[in-house]
Amino acid sequence: MATEDDIAVVRANSAAFSDRDVDTMLTYYAPDAVVADQRRHGLGTFTGHDELRPYYLSIFHAVDAMREQLEVLAARDGVVVCHCELWARLPSDPRGAGFNAPYGMVLTLRDGRIARLEVYEDGASALEASGLPSS
Repeated sequence: MATEDDIAVVRANSAAFSDRDVDTMLTYYAPDAVVADQRRHGLGTFTGHDELRPYYLSIFHAVDAMREQLEVLAARDGVVVCHCELWARLPSDPRGAGFNAPYGMVLTLRDGRIARLEVYEDGASALEASGLPSS
């Protein structure tokens, strides 16, 4: 079973993501962490802090404001599965309502840090890929 500490790391990473705080985010990632976007039109695979920093900064610089809502669907044995909804507003539309983008994540933690984060189309897809039963 994933510990409450693993879930706390996932939630803290989500909060830093919403705050567009890449320095804090990287404290939650192992130095050799891998982020792999498994979606059909995914952004690629990024390994280590030297690749994760520009990956996340490119997301942060593409939006004027953003907020990630995260729901933990399952957690066990160092694996946490989430469904997320990202609300974001583009710089070209500073007064607009913004847009919502759903996605799912499977996070594998090692020694209290994120070792691997995989992004899927939605939480159901992430849960299926993880092989874990829903909580």
